Amino acid sequence: MVSLVNWFLAQPVWFQLVLALGIILRLYFVFLTQGTYDVEIWQRHAERINEIGLIRYYHENPVANHPPFISEIISFTLQFAGRTAIPFRVLLRLPFCLIDGGTVILLLLILRQASRRLLVATAYWLNPLAILYSSYHGNTDSAVAFFVLLSVWLLSRSRNLGGALALGAGLWIKLPVILAAPALLLLVEGWRKKLGFLALAGLAAFSTYLPAFLIDARVVWANVFSYRGQYIHTTAGVPIWGWLTMVVSIFGPTDWLRKHIGLILFLLRHGTMFALGLIPVLVWRRRAHRSPSEVCATIAASYTLIYAMSANWSFQYFAWSLPFWLFLPIWFPILASLLAGGYIYSLYSYDCGNLFLRGRWDFVGHPHWPEVVIVFRDLTVFFFLASACWFIIAAAISPKLISSTEHSN
Repeated sequence: MVSLVNWFLAQPVWFQLVLALGIILRLYFVFLTQGTYDVEIWQRHAERINEIGLIRYYHENPVANHPPFISEIISFTLQFAGRTAIPFRVLLRLPFCLIDGGTVILLLLILRQASRRLLVATAYWLNPLAILYSSYHGNTDSAVAFFVLLSVWLLSRSRNLGGALALGAGLWIKLPVILAAPALLLLVEGWRKKLGFLALAGLAAFSTYLPAFLIDARVVWANVFSYRGQYIHTTAGVPIWGWLTMVVSIFGPTDWLRKHIGLILFLLRHGTMFALGLIPVLVWRRRAHRSPSEVCATIAASYTLIYAMSANWSFQYFAWSLPFWLFLPIWFPILASLLAGGYIYSLYSYDCGNLFLRGRWDFVGHPHWPEVVIVFRDLTVFFFLASACWFIIAAAISPKLISSTEHSN
């Protein structure tokens, strides 16, 4: 703790103010706002787990898709809230607020030789999306980026065991951590060590799944490992994400779309699988670019493929890759933050009925979205789709184009 204080005091005054402002904003959302429906959903999960146990709850609720470890931790969190009278919404979000601070520290460590490391850390720490996801939304997605970034840092220091344990620990909280595994292998030299890394990560991950698997492996597999996200829309049928949403919004339900509805539905159903198939291709094309910063850029591009091709992963899921955006060419983090930030904030403030997000988040009660939210949604979808296409083309032509030159040196 003393060393952390000394480090803080050694930073430029402007950066000290940045850190303080980011802390104040996050604590404001943790303590003074209600969060999204996810806070209520997590509370219902925790209540039923405490009442009937995790395995029975998996059977009762097929969409209870969180891994056993984090499910049990949140159920204990609810018990602690009852004993201390600290609101559950505070106890749920505060740890991920702290994890977000760890993400900033990891960015600084990975970029310790880069001249703009403080600017990069600032760009993340004051990014509205990072603040909202870690301290307002009320889910675990910010932990994905933290554990992947921790694995990158440890592997960059030749600590393969630590990197494997970090990757495995991330899988205790959220499965999308695994999407970064192909890129992380670029930091491990030799096929024997790569296989050892994967084996250790798998053992670390499985250690917290084993008790639940021994009781009922089938329901754990069905609920957790077979979860493919959800196609979410308002009660009026307004979808929150997807390339088809953008096309229909811009061009309307054209005859071409009606004629090829079978193909379109096929692409929608299998969009995530297409993206998963392209990620190893992207990583293979980038295999010569294996500095920590370049691997972070590959990870960002990999997650972008998922956002672009699937209609089931949006909203808080941008948190999986948010700090990695900063390793891509500068146009990407600027435009992604402006568009996605505009979309998420305009929607959240509309659903809250309050610019400071102090009201109750009411998604069901707002079935028809204003034009500004629709425009931001469609522009964001278009941007991620166009970026994904660019990353694939760049990987085929000149893979180095995907990395930021500032961070690749």
